[in-house]
Amino acid sequence: MRKTKIVEDNITNEKVKEKISGKNIVLVGLGPHAKRIYIKVFKKYNIIPKLIVDLDTEEKKIKEYLEEQNINTELYLIPAKTKDNEMLDNEVAEQLIRKIKELNVEYAIISTEPKAHFAYLKLFLQNGINVLSDKPITVVKDMHKLESINKIKEQYEELMSIYEKKRNNTTCNIMCQRRFHKGYMYVQQLIKEIISKYNVPITYIDIYHCDGKWMMPHDYDIENHPYKYGYGKLFHSGYHFVDLLAEFIKLNKNLTEDKSITKVDISSYKFDMMDDLTSINRKDIMKLFKGQDIPDFYENHIDKSKYENYGEKDVYSLMQFKNNENKVITTANINLLQNGFSRRAWIKTKDNTYKGNGRVRHEVLTIQMGPLLNIQVHSYQSKEIKDRENFEKEHECGGLEHFDIYVFRNSELIGGKTFDKIQLCELYKDIDKEKFNGYNELSREEFVLNFLAGNLKTSDLSEHKLAMELLYNICLSINKETKGEKRVNIENIM
Repeated sequence: MRKTKIVEDNITNEKVKEKISGKNIVLVGLGPHAKRIYIKVFKKYNIIPKLIVDLDTEEKKIKEYLEEQNINTELYLIPAKTKDNEMLDNEVAEQLIRKIKELNVEYAIISTEPKAHFAYLKLFLQNGINVLSDKPITVVKDMHKLESINKIKEQYEELMSIYEKKRNNTTCNIMCQRRFHKGYMYVQQLIKEIISKYNVPITYIDIYHCDGKWMMPHDYDIENHPYKYGYGKLFHSGYHFVDLLAEFIKLNKNLTEDKSITKVDISSYKFDMMDDLTSINRKDIMKLFKGQDIPDFYENHIDKSKYENYGEKDVYSLMQFKNNENKVITTANINLLQNGFSRRAWIKTKDNTYKGNGRVRHEVLTIQMGPLLNIQVHSYQSKEIKDRENFEKEHECGGLEHFDIYVFRNSELIGGKTFDKIQLCELYKDIDKEKFNGYNELSREEFVLNFLAGNLKTSDLSEHKLAMELLYNICLSINKETKGEKRVNIENIM
């Protein structure tokens, strides 16, 4: 048996299932993510949401989907013309709250387009409704502008101010499923043991994530994971890894005071639509997809100026976390890509742009604890989820569930094996192979069940303070970099 064990504060079990029975829920947003995650959880545990909220322009599609899924629930439709507003119209908000109270709804799940998160989070917190929101917590349009960057910090602080007054009776959690992921829980536990025994910090951490989601110029205006509103990768899947970095940095709090992190220097860069249009240009696309029906979009030369203020595809950020004496404790490197290896070999965009348009994931983590310990996570997919094969095969490199942990120890000093390899499947028990849909999906399921059971002890809104501080300053450092300034210095980070 391995010495390092996962500490599990939240466990899905029969008692949890009993606790969720009869809970009244409002689901806000019935897009691809909600269908893939929340609706599947609801159906698995015989939960019928009391109310679904979405845009009036989606009414026909939603009704057809609900009928197809045999879900009988009420709809509350928001005027699509108001979808870009920072807040819900007063009349709409009042009617929605009246409907929620009429249905005795106590739990809300927010799965809207990200720029709508703030409006619903604020509304539900003000009215004492327990809420679970998708990431990111908040974002606004035109994130290339300084006022927009400042706004996300202000909005988080405003939400926290409301939450502080309500948290005795209300919970607010952010869906970051890697906090429930047993692979990352194992890594964190191992780090805690080394810090507590030897007072050696995480000295270096590198996080790499690539969506493998090839969005071509004729896809730039899509609504799912959009670029057109002025934000991209960082506020799509990127937030998961900013949050993951923040959680690892927090582990250094267990060090002695002389090693306490109090500040961080950040330098960040982006790869945006303008870069993308140069990297693989119109001629390249016409050559690559020769023989396919090329969209009319490419018949004329692309007007690049239209995309000047669209969101980013990639973000690269280097950080140095320091103590009060300005000495480096941890150096962190985070590389977040959408412009990377993909299985897309067709130019005509498929209907499912979320998970059915060639998307494959590569995820790599490297942690050094000085000369004592090196931990690596390697997770590489080579195919889409529709191509899932048998359970065992998917754990191999290139499989959908490939996730290997490598541990290298200075064993003569700290004991243990010099090299150890742990497969993710070793950390899970009693997996139902017939109904298995993925470890990230399983983590999300546990997240939802523990939220509804009132047993969710992780990812509270208040726990995202450091992640939001890092996110804000990554945006700020990108803004400075575009003006020729290279670094952001932040005091009192922890």
